[in-house]
Amino acid sequence: MGIRFFAGRNYTPDFESYCPYGGIQAFASFLVNKSLACSMTSVQIAMGGILIIAVILFSKLFCSFICPVGTISEWLGALGDKMRIRQTITGVNDKIFRMAKYALLFITIYFSVTTSELFCKWFCPYFAVASGFNSDVNVIMGASAIVIVVLGSVFVRLLWCKYLCPFSALSNIFRYFPIFAGLVIIYAVIRAAGVELSFIWLAAAICILAGVMEIISLKTFPGPLFRIIRNPDLCTSCKKCSVACPQAIDVFSNRSVDHIDCHLCADCMHVCLEKGALGINKKGKKWLPAAALVILIVTGLAAGKTFELPTINQYWAEAGTKQQMKVFSRPGLNSIKCYGSSVAFANQMYNMDGVYGVATFVGRKTAKIWYDPTVIDTVKILKYIFTPARIQIRELKPETVNLKVFDLRVDNFLDPTDTETLAQLLSMNADVYGFLSEFDCPVRIKVFADAGSSVDETTLTRLVEQKNIEHSKDNTMPAIPNNKFKVTRIVREPDPVDSSEFSRLINN
Repeated sequence: MGIRFFAGRNYTPDFESYCPYGGIQAFASFLVNKSLACSMTSVQIAMGGILIIAVILFSKLFCSFICPVGTISEWLGALGDKMRIRQTITGVNDKIFRMAKYALLFITIYFSVTTSELFCKWFCPYFAVASGFNSDVNVIMGASAIVIVVLGSVFVRLLWCKYLCPFSALSNIFRYFPIFAGLVIIYAVIRAAGVELSFIWLAAAICILAGVMEIISLKTFPGPLFRIIRNPDLCTSCKKCSVACPQAIDVFSNRSVDHIDCHLCADCMHVCLEKGALGINKKGKKWLPAAALVILIVTGLAAGKTFELPTINQYWAEAGTKQQMKVFSRPGLNSIKCYGSSVAFANQMYNMDGVYGVATFVGRKTAKIWYDPTVIDTVKILKYIFTPARIQIRELKPETVNLKVFDLRVDNFLDPTDTETLAQLLSMNADVYGFLSEFDCPVRIKVFADAGSSVDETTLTRLVEQKNIEHSKDNTMPAIPNNKFKVTRIVREPDPVDSSEFSRLINN
């Protein structure tokens, strides 16, 4: 993301694009509310599923190989070790502090599900830094989390990861997968019996039980399919494995490492001097976790391209009538950007006679609309969605008396966002002063330009159909990387209009 950001001004890094934890939360919100958290896509959900598979089969590979906060924590911890000021919390205090991350996880789940927004963005130290404290970040919470990570990692071994990170708690829950699955089945049976039981009770039960299991045993149950195995017959008791473990697990004292903190990073295997003394399932394949992670990530990215869950899916007529309706699918609705704009679009369509449901797909900028063909047709739906506009791009020059008028038909022009894009494109020519838009198929646009200028049909067509416009150096012109406008017809009207008529048309 960093390389692409500095390589081209058009690229805007999306720090949520591949977050597996956000995908898991978003899918939970979808199951409960039938809606996705804002900006969540199928890729994140697929990556969330891959994370669960990785935890069950291998371990917390995301924590050991990918997590940027964990990486920074280990680097700062190494600094603390050199200064001889870093401590490892053990005993009762260690177990008590571990419950904090489950409490934070429950709070995160509660607000994410009840608001259809990812609450973790309020305080996530990585997202706060990577996004430059954008509007999704609570400044006080984000800054506090960063201070805790930076200072805490120097003085306490992996303070954030072990005791505060809600995503570490979420991963640990799937290390107790039979318990998680059992509670989900019990909850489903209760709901099937007709008892209205909030999802929050299930979330609370899972967090509490997983936290109790962790502090009681500090072991996984039943444990991942792959784990570190020590062969005592080959071990020389050098204990380098225990020293190298970033989690301070006493690898040397275990025949089979099933500690809840083991992430299968294989650092212990890399420092072991005796071939075969340490292995993964008795085999010395130290490259296995990293290779498995690469395969899982590629699988998740591929799977995420095969489906897309709707951001919202609302149907307000009787359920039995849905099969009788026709479905109109309309791509290219750039105003559908997230959960909030999807709800606004659905509310708009709710007021239209003959329309009985809406599903939006943010990733594809597409809306599916259920309608009664005996009441309304697709042309009327498009007209209802369309918002006509009168846009003056710049003030008239004092010497400009008359303006020539061009009548354009523009395809792929659908919503208010397209009006803004067209204004940006036309503003690149200093002799174009404004335009009017009205519904037609394709949309009809009237463009006004200085009568004494060289602007003609070819000039306007090139302006409107420009591709891959980059940010201007002074940031006054935003990027337009995927302009899909197509001029299907353009005619210059025979009679110009004077400046007063132009003002009347624009301001009417």
